Amino acid sequence: MDIEYSKTLENISWSRVSQIFEQAGWGRRSPESLERAFAQSSFCRFAYVDGELVGFGRTVDDGEFYGWVVDLVVIPDYQGLGVGTRILKELEASLSSFITTMLVATEGNGGFYERQGWFKQRSAYIYPRSEKQIEIFGER
Repeated sequence: MDIEYSKTLENISWSRVSQIFEQAGWGRRSPESLERAFAQSSFCRFAYVDGELVGFGRTVDDGEFYGWVVDLVVIPDYQGLGVGTRILKELEASLSSFITTMLVATEGNGGFYERQGWFKQRSAYIYPRSEKQIEIFGER
């Protein structure tokens, strides 16, 4: 299997990106919203198998000190093949000049990040924006 990686936003099927979010269980995101969000991201990576998009990730940052890896998603059929690891490593390298690089792992995926050398934070907080977030993160 030949996996190709790209940094460019050119020729991205935002409908396919939306489908991948749904396949991964992250809910529905409109193609138009995704295109706007990725265009505002500092770094993006896309993974393709035989020309088909199978995963992606992106970062947001303040330009100097803090960078966040966000939306690292690989469709289930391609998880465990190193796709997510490669995307994460490339994004980490892109943020290497920042003093802090952070991310929020989806429930049950913390082990993946720990195997990549990430440390779990003890004092992170989130302000819930939905009932689902309250359900996931619990009461105060």
